[in-house]
Amino acid sequence: MNLCKWSALLAMGAQVLLSGCDSGSQSKPGETATDGLRDYMVTFSRPNILNLVDLEDDKVVRQCEVPGRAAPGTVVVSPDRSIAYVLSDGFSNAYGFALKDCEMVFSTNQADGNIRVKTMASLAISPDGKELYTHQNRVKLLNDRYEIQPPLLAVFDTSAGLDVPPSRTFPAPRQVTIMTASATGHVYLGGPDIYKMDATTGEYEVALQSRSLQDPAYSPRDILSVWPLGEVNNEWIRQYSVVHFLGESGDMENAEFLWGHERVDLLTGATGSREFGPLDRVLFTGMPRPGNMDTVYGVLNQLQVFDANTQSVLRTIDLEHAYYCINFSTDGSKIYLSGTLDDIAVYDADSLEKITNIQVSGDMGMSNSYIFKRTVI
Repeated sequence: MNLCKWSALLAMGAQVLLSGCDSGSQSKPGETATDGLRDYMVTFSRPNILNLVDLEDDKVVRQCEVPGRAAPGTVVVSPDRSIAYVLSDGFSNAYGFALKDCEMVFSTNQADGNIRVKTMASLAISPDGKELYTHQNRVKLLNDRYEIQPPLLAVFDTSAGLDVPPSRTFPAPRQVTIMTASATGHVYLGGPDIYKMDATTGEYEVALQSRSLQDPAYSPRDILSVWPLGEVNNEWIRQYSVVHFLGESGDMENAEFLWGHERVDLLTGATGSREFGPLDRVLFTGMPRPGNMDTVYGVLNQLQVFDANTQSVLRTIDLEHAYYCINFSTDGSKIYLSGTLDDIAVYDADSLEKITNIQVSGDMGMSNSYIFKRTVI
């Protein structure tokens, strides 16, 4: 989904969606904090702050100042959990900060002469942490016009320091908004479909059909691809809405409206999709609970819980305000709601009772939250 459609969804809400330390350790779903490690979150907030949150105490423990203009605030963390990378500067560049002291250790230089580059929310890190990937939407600035250029997948050497140009680029699909990298050495790009690219050769193919899926029993999927999610479950997911026709194809009078997920397994690269519940209100993001992947939680103005096996709603609660982005502690016991304004709401995943609110510097807007486990910083 392109940025214009995303903006329209933010403005129109329901009506639109109904029409459419130096060493660290990667967590495993359902792990408990008995191994000397603890959960942390990284997220971005205005005016230009990268926040490190200790999720054992639910407090902000470090704030790093990011250069340039805000947005989008997409964040990823290196596999050794020592560096956080954020896409910022008005969708233009990425920056890497050492989590122990906020030293900026990396930055990109995506512009090339009179070619300007914008990257929506497409930021990913290689499994060994040696390369950072962005999807580049490129335009040439001429005296009398802008000339659109082919999009590229850009690869950056994370050890190269500041103002780093790409070490290599490859032609890439258009309309890509989010992306990830798997342990198999592939980059997955979320656009009209989900594409799998070999990060060495640049060869790519459709890994999972979405817009191109032709099934007469279903309408085309409507996907809000803004927030990369699922890392705590070793997966990458994006949520969609769809109409399931119970009779004749296209008969809206005999149909059900459903929520679903498209997913990539970050360990194996396996892909798949699954409808998990009825669409009876607008949700911006949703994800399965770590340790219980058949229970899915979704959020916008309400927090809603689904049984994916029966495609039914288990519980719904109202929230103090809208939250765009949902995430979980690595053991699945706490829910973290972020995006939108200047607080992160923390809920008990069993009772749905609110635990606390974590204040940050300003609104988080489009920023995702990235939750991970590591030694105490």
